[in-house]
Amino acid sequence: MNFAHRLLIAILLTLVLSSNIFSQRIRGNRLLEVLGQTAYSYLLNANRPGYGVDAFTMERGKTNLSIGLSYSDEVIDIPVSVNYGLTDDLELSAGLSPYTESYNFQGNKINGFGDSNLGVKYSFLETDYFIHGIQAVVKLPTASRNSELGTGKADVYLGLAQGYVNGNFGYDLSFEFNILQRRDFPNTKKYPAVIQNQIDSAKSSYDYSIEPEIVISGGPSFNISKNVSTYIGFSFSRNTRLNYNSQSLYGGAGLMLSKKTGLSLGGSYGLEEAGTWGVSAGLGFTF
Repeated sequence: MNFAHRLLIAILLTLVLSSNIFSQRIRGNRLLEVLGQTAYSYLLNANRPGYGVDAFTMERGKTNLSIGLSYSDEVIDIPVSVNYGLTDDLELSAGLSPYTESYNFQGNKINGFGDSNLGVKYSFLETDYFIHGIQAVVKLPTASRNSELGTGKADVYLGLAQGYVNGNFGYDLSFEFNILQRRDFPNTKKYPAVIQNQIDSAKSSYDYSIEPEIVISGGPSFNISKNVSTYIGFSFSRNTRLNYNSQSLYGGAGLMLSKKTGLSLGGSYGLEEAGTWGVSAGLGFTF
């Protein structure tokens, strides 16, 4: 598996999967339309980034800088990430969102600096066709909690992935177990009386600190040429504490512009009742 192909798939999967998870999280007005202004929808409406996982790691001494743009139902995120190959099998990463845009619980648009993250990934059991990877990412709460751009709390994202490549065909499977901290309830005095009463009366029902979440994703990839790859897949996520599921279809295409530069385009569509959708684009530079 040559480095250019590994780089193309890594850029494609990371941006498409993270954008897909980003668009799965029902935002602002969509959530209120479906569930109403209740404590349940307030907790589900927490603004959190998404992190995809793939099995590929950067080669030792190589660095990849990725700059992306995700747009989903009038919600914008601009992720920037750096991945460094400490060894051929061990990769370190860091990322931030210098600009993100979303909705608060009242349905008003908000924007500003988003959350950041630190991660580590290890690839193992690599053969001529298969590769496996395990990843851990910690979300750093750099987004404003007061404006509701973030929860103001750290979250942990754990992932396991398998990649397969044989000629022009491949597939990728991933499983994530995420440990999400519940967002704090707001000072209800800033909301109308009917919403104050609903949230205050429901606080005792949501007296917990952690929301475990699982995400399962996978699908095939195809090399159209040595410089162009396409990818399609299905993703399922479940917040086990709030008993909420979402499913989506996603796909993307990647183009190697040069030996050190890759371009990716992707999109997703939510199959749940709210019908969220998202598109993404990104550039990756290796040096």
